[in-house]
Amino acid sequence: MWKKLLILFTCLLLFGCSQQKPTIYIIASYDEQDVCGAPQVESVKDALKELKDFSIKEFYLDARRLSKEQMQERCDRVAQEIKTTKNLKAIITIDDAAMQCAAKHFMGKKVPVVFSGINITPEEYNKKYQFLKGRTPIKNFTGVYEYLFIKRQFALLEILVKDVKNIAVLYSTDLVGETLKNQVLDEIKATPYNDRIILYPVSDIKELDKAIKEIAKRKDITTYFPLVISIQGKDKRLTLQDVAPDLQKNIKKIDLAINKAFVNLGFFGGVSVDFYQMGYRTGEIAKAIIKGKKVSDFDVEDAQKYVKIINLKRANEIGLKIDDKIMSIFDEVVK
Repeated sequence: MWKKLLILFTCLLLFGCSQQKPTIYIIASYDEQDVCGAPQVESVKDALKELKDFSIKEFYLDARRLSKEQMQERCDRVAQEIKTTKNLKAIITIDDAAMQCAAKHFMGKKVPVVFSGINITPEEYNKKYQFLKGRTPIKNFTGVYEYLFIKRQFALLEILVKDVKNIAVLYSTDLVGETLKNQVLDEIKATPYNDRIILYPVSDIKELDKAIKEIAKRKDITTYFPLVISIQGKDKRLTLQDVAPDLQKNIKKIDLAINKAFVNLGFFGGVSVDFYQMGYRTGEIAKAIIKGKKVSDFDVEDAQKYVKIINLKRANEIGLKIDDKIMSIFDEVVK
């Protein structure tokens, strides 16, 4: 009798005899403070709050700062942990590196994977993974594509500036920078500005300094996109948070932010994808699948919500006059 009691006590102590809590993994591409990823992680968790007695585990790949090899090592490590997790209900990925990590290990498996904020198009991913028919999933992956609303961005720009000349795209030559540049160019094709784009690729701080001077000097450049996601500094990788002060100090032109997190770094703004809403929608899809819906019930979506946002301090710094009529256009104001 005492042996049975001892076994029961040991089981209760170690939770070995009780069923492990249902578990959801969130794999984020960057770090916990990332201006793009953090709002999505927060909103995904908000959408999942009504799921009681669930364990939500977060894992950060830190892809902006780590080498490709280091990031892949992290990816493989978290994948191994996920594969040994009992009662696994779903994987949610934030941005492209995490999507690619999950696809490497879980594409075509039983566990549902819901992605948020990918910038490489679903159609491009489908060439490699064949997980969609049109935009309907035929495997275990679905989610939300980060549409950038470039047409609306330029419509707002034309209200702010009567004579829009050339537009510079200042981008880092890492995977994310290249991807964002390509996404901007793809959406620009449907606008009158297709032939007014000037590209400035940069891979390190020296190239960035040169590009900053040229963009600042050229009178035929009205505005620019700051897409310097990750470059090599003197002794470490630098992200947009690191280089934003230099961009803002030396380029006194409208810096069009592709998302509201960039505005919080001090850039001017414009039409921004709403990261929180995009992540929340991703969480809603995952929750519905966990509750019994099929992955195939949810076509891959474009992000649907955007905000018109302005950083007033930045507007003043670049000498842009914003009257009450123009102010009324914006949904959010950062002071």
